[in-house]
Amino acid sequence: MRPYARLLLFSCLALAGCSGLARVEPSVYPAPARDAITFWGHACSYIDVGGAGIVADPVFEKHLWQRHRFIGSPPPEALQQTRVIVISHAHDDHLSASSLARFPKGTRILCPKPSAEYLAKKGIEATAMKPGDSFEADGVRIIAVAVHHPGSRRGVHAATDGRALGWVIVTPAATIFYSGDTDYCSTFSDVGWTYAPDIAILNVNGHLRPPDAARVAMATRAQVVIPTHWGAYGYWVVGGNRHPRGEDELKRLLDGRLHVLKVGESYALEQPSQRP
Repeated sequence: MRPYARLLLFSCLALAGCSGLARVEPSVYPAPARDAITFWGHACSYIDVGGAGIVADPVFEKHLWQRHRFIGSPPPEALQQTRVIVISHAHDDHLSASSLARFPKGTRILCPKPSAEYLAKKGIEATAMKPGDSFEADGVRIIAVAVHHPGSRRGVHAATDGRALGWVIVTPAATIFYSGDTDYCSTFSDVGWTYAPDIAILNVNGHLRPPDAARVAMATRAQVVIPTHWGAYGYWVVGGNRHPRGEDELKRLLDGRLHVLKVGESYALEQPSQRP
């Protein structure tokens, strides 16, 4: 089958919801490390705080529009301690109703309004958050911040209006900023002045390229930058995404701030000043 014919076939399957979830692959996903950020591929990270899990943008579909998954998905036991899920926006590589259904009942889902509306149609309850809204549980405070990106399922028009969100996660050990998908915008300076995150998890991609990721590190004052949006999905025609976008450039621009995690690897939640 020609590459473009394959792209059309699997894109249609993904749009029709026929693709299903990737196989469970325990060897790739060990139990999440305690008090640490564990990278789960693409835009998904598991953040453990004292044994309670916060998961960002979990998507485990085999096929997406223009993308195919080349790794499996976490086993059920890796999901059991999840308390909160944060969703950045409703694009299919960041929001999957069938992936969310794998998590324990009672898991709180925080997301922008368009994502909550999409999930409601799928029978999944979520809490719609606006920029500045916060949620507290288990000694953790989670704050929604506006980023510059389309927010709806098939949206293409970007704005910094709360339809897409980034998240500030304040834990006893460290403060984390997760960008979601976004272009560079004034939010980063606001996050830096207001929350001074220790760790920035940045989706480095076609929207936030390596030079912009370096600008984010400066604006937020984060001493640790973990690049995401890679490691799980390749494009049907061009492949790719098996390494962070512009990894060599990121190393040059960020120097010691850059911490690349392979899928399943973890970074301990300690403020940089606490490290030896």
